Amino acid sequence: MNYRFTSIGILSITAFLTTTAKTTWLVENSTYTVDTMYHATVGPGTTLTELKVNGPSGTNNMFYTRIELSNQWVEIRAAKAGNSMRAVETVPDIAKRFNSSEANYFAGINADFFNTKYPYNSLGACISNGQLSNRQTTGDAADIDDYYLCIDESGEPRFARHVTLATEGSVMFPDGQGIICKINALHGTNSLVLYTPQWQFIYNGTTYPVGQTGTNGYCTEVVVKPIDGSRTIWGHSGQLEVIDSPVNGVGNMKIPDGCYVLSGHGTSANAVNNLKKGDVISAYMGFKADNSNFAAREVIGGFPYLLQNGKIWPTHSYPEHLPNKEPRTAVGYNEDKTVMIMLVVDGRNAGGSAGATQSQMAWFMKNLGCRDAMNFDGGGSSTMYIDRLGIRNIPSTSSLDKDREEGEPRVVVNALFAVSTSPVDNEVASIEIVDKYLNLVSGQQYTPTVYGYNKYGALIDKNLTGYKCKISPLIAQTTHNTLTGADGEYSGVLTVEYDNATYSIPVYLNGGGEYVSAGIENVTVDNESDIPYVYYNMQGVKIDNPVDGMPYIIKQGSRVTKQIFKH
Repeated sequence: MNYRFTSIGILSITAFLTTTAKTTWLVENSTYTVDTMYHATVGPGTTLTELKVNGPSGTNNMFYTRIELSNQWVEIRAAKAGNSMRAVETVPDIAKRFNSSEANYFAGINADFFNTKYPYNSLGACISNGQLSNRQTTGDAADIDDYYLCIDESGEPRFARHVTLATEGSVMFPDGQGIICKINALHGTNSLVLYTPQWQFIYNGTTYPVGQTGTNGYCTEVVVKPIDGSRTIWGHSGQLEVIDSPVNGVGNMKIPDGCYVLSGHGTSANAVNNLKKGDVISAYMGFKADNSNFAAREVIGGFPYLLQNGKIWPTHSYPEHLPNKEPRTAVGYNEDKTVMIMLVVDGRNAGGSAGATQSQMAWFMKNLGCRDAMNFDGGGSSTMYIDRLGIRNIPSTSSLDKDREEGEPRVVVNALFAVSTSPVDNEVASIEIVDKYLNLVSGQQYTPTVYGYNKYGALIDKNLTGYKCKISPLIAQTTHNTLTGADGEYSGVLTVEYDNATYSIPVYLNGGGEYVSAGIENVTVDNESDIPYVYYNMQGVKIDNPVDGMPYIIKQGSRVTKQIFKH
């Protein structure tokens, strides 16, 4: 049996259907209506969806990214403002700081809570691309023991309630001597400390420059560099090469980018002083997540859990605003950890959005498919950033932001990003119409906004030109890619073509009616897989017995692949 087909792009069935019809959510045992205002691919394996959600507590504007973690060209990374422990920057500025030809920080949200006054201490520590930023401490550990999102070296996420860093850290010297080692901490008698470039020492009101140890002349120090190619040594052993001669009796050594400084006091100073340029030492920096050893590449804090194993966490009173309706930010992942959701909800009436409580955020994340989720800092900090599209939400202001206008991003201490690691490529390989369906009336003019993507799925053009529109003349006349609605009541499809790329959306003229095609020729049904087809009508309702002569969306496996037209 032959049918007429046209490609509708590579969209998940959920993403496509939520853009064509209203749906409902259950939130705190009440029914909320959900309207999709925007949906588009924004990077490799990543979509951005914007929702208007209405319920008994008011209207909320939501912005969320859905990131397919199995995509080989996308990674989840933490990023520390200023790449130093006491700096603050806006989410867009953090992205710009970390962007490179090998890594594009294309979608991000604000993350951890922090002190809005200097020294801007965050609630927890941050491991960003293998580098550690933490609060100054006199203890053995780098003082992280809160709520954390941890990403291992394979890119798999997990939440941890209790995290411990470097309580079991140690360095093995060439002579076979092993010494317990702390990280980014104040020295004690005979102690050994490893300092990272993000460290900034404060003592008796004096702030030392970023990237210097801040130690005194009682310490012996040496610069070492990782040589095993690993992006992190937190949670496993790594080798460090001594790249210069030790310096004793001076202290406050500068920590070069990409290196560490090993600093010894007392008996540990003697061990450091015996090193020479070219020596190799072994370092183990212990990292535990909920008492389990964990090789951590990215770590970022928040508070508290929203969901754990699909169950809603009880509302906390600290910070005291969690039971209140406020702007909020959250992160979560699905049951098999193949999808990550980053969500921002506006509040304080910015854009007419009421804001959400901790409990409501938990329900929102559950409705978005998360099994586990954690709350990030909210209020004026809440920011949803897409590199090609800018800030999508309306960051609110408060008494803390006297010099900031509503809509401008607040400086924050760190952020979480979806990062494209694909090669640089500016050739359009696929396209997408921003509107996922079109309601057209007679005489109305419409010009589609078309996004262009390279072969890796990176958004490279948000206003593509040079495409060609195809639509039945019974529905619209086309002049230079501008459609003008015709007379009558019809349903059909608008197809946009650009080189070898096509994308189609359903069109309803004057409410819809008789279905007409755009003259697409017959194409034989694909037989590429044994997975059975599932049929949906244009409103997203599943059809058990499709009828010849009617349009349908067909789903095969986890993907929408084709759209079926008249027989």
